[in-house]
Amino acid sequence: MDNQMAQMPKTSWAPEIDVRVANPPPALLKKYTAKEKAFFYDYADFVVRLVRNENVTDRIHHYISMERIVIDKPVDIRVMVFPARTFRGRQNRVLHGSYSQSASQISLYPLRIPREWIRGDGIDLFRAGLEGLSQRKLRLLYEISESAVSTMIHEILHVKFQQRSMSRYGEEAQVQKLERQFMRGWEEWILVPVQQALSMIS
Repeated sequence: MDNQMAQMPKTSWAPEIDVRVANPPPALLKKYTAKEKAFFYDYADFVVRLVRNENVTDRIHHYISMERIVIDKPVDIRVMVFPARTFRGRQNRVLHGSYSQSASQISLYPLRIPREWIRGDGIDLFRAGLEGLSQRKLRLLYEISESAVSTMIHEILHVKFQQRSMSRYGEEAQVQKLERQFMRGWEEWILVPVQQALSMIS
C-alpha cells in the first residue's frame, strides 16, 4: 500500500476534511468532575490532532480516491468530548461514530473508560509522552487511536453507500469489510502520528 500511495498523486475529497471538537451541552458538562472533563477534553484534542496528521489524512484521501467517494456539500466532522450513551437494552453496545446524511455531519465518540481510573491513574494519559506510559496506558492509547481512525473511515464509507439503494444490513456489511481492509497493518504506520499528536498536547 505504501508503494501505491507514493506512486499516486495526492488527491483530496470534495470537500476537504474539516475536523473540530464539538461543544458539549451545559447539562452534560455538569455530570463530570473537573478531572474527568480535563481528561476527555485532552482526549478530544488528541483525536483532532491525530486525524489532522498529514500521514493519516494522506491515507484517508488516498482511500477516498480509491473508493471514488464524491460528496456534493461540506461534511462537518465533530469529535465529541464525552462517550455516547449505551444502546437501550444493550449495555455492551456503545456508539463510536455516526453519520447524518440530512445534516451532512460525522460524529466521532470517545471510548467508554472507567471514571474511577480516569480520576486516578488516567489523568495524565495524553500528557506524559510515550516514554512515560505504562504498558497498560500504551495499549489504551493505541486502542483509542485505532478506534478514532477506523471510525472515521467507517463513517466516510457510509457517506458513499448511503448515496446508493442498499439495505441497511448490506451497507453495514460492506462498510465493515472495507474498513478492515483500510486498517490492515495500522500498527505499523500509526506510531509517528500518535507521537506527534501527543507532543502537541504536552
